Amino acid sequence: MPSKNTPLIPKVSYRYDTLASTNAAAVAAIQSNHRPAHGDVFWAAEQTAGRGQGRNRWHSTPGANLTISIVAFPELLSADQLFSLTQITGLAVREAVQLAIGKDTLAPVTVKWPNDVYVGNRKVAGILVQNGLRGQQISWSVMGIGLNVNEVDFPGHLTGTATSLRLLTNKEHDLSAVASALFQQLSLHYHRLDPGHQEALAALYHQHLYRRDLPSRFELTANGQLFQGIIRGVQQNGQLRIEQPVGRESAFSVGEIRLLHPNQNGFTAQ
Repeated sequence: MPSKNTPLIPKVSYRYDTLASTNAAAVAAIQSNHRPAHGDVFWAAEQTAGRGQGRNRWHSTPGANLTISIVAFPELLSADQLFSLTQITGLAVREAVQLAIGKDTLAPVTVKWPNDVYVGNRKVAGILVQNGLRGQQISWSVMGIGLNVNEVDFPGHLTGTATSLRLLTNKEHDLSAVASALFQQLSLHYHRLDPGHQEALAALYHQHLYRRDLPSRFELTANGQLFQGIIRGVQQNGQLRIEQPVGRESAFSVGEIRLLHPNQNGFTAQ
């Protein structure tokens, strides 16, 4: 048994003008007779069926943004550590965004549970990590990333909740340069999957967790019931810890709740 995961060095090996989904293409390749290598990247200028968590669709003007998926073959992760892959991906995207915008905005760059990156209260990137299991071990992972780089044409329902690097800095960004910075950050964070680094990974994720320790409102997806609480952190299994007004803390799995988006008129579902 190795003591460390093989270092991840993302490199673009498969580039397309149009794909239904880079994640779907990567998963299909893994399951084919021509398996991609650890670190291979699937990159599409346009996705026709890109998706986020659940039924969410990813909006992207062709050629304006990064829509990529990175293949990895973790060697030391068990099934109960699945969420750590989402954590390292979110942190890598967060830092790439921070590098791109520099001091052009004072709004914090944070990771919104479970799989988005925000600047202030606006979404700049979405993440979708898919995994294959062999018994209780993770046999492969695909880290899908949609990052708004030069997007300026958001649909009406997203204009108040989405943003891009271009809108934040008032300048156009080179996609290859942004991708290179993202790949570098992902390589740096990938070592945090190794034994002995899990506690530091959790601490760093909590440091940059969107709306941590702030009163927020949530919706139970099963029945639409609204409640107020304070995000206190995320458990190793990916459940969100929320303290409710009575002082009781509850843990919720992905898909069980939605964090409602704060705006001037109260809260609206995101």
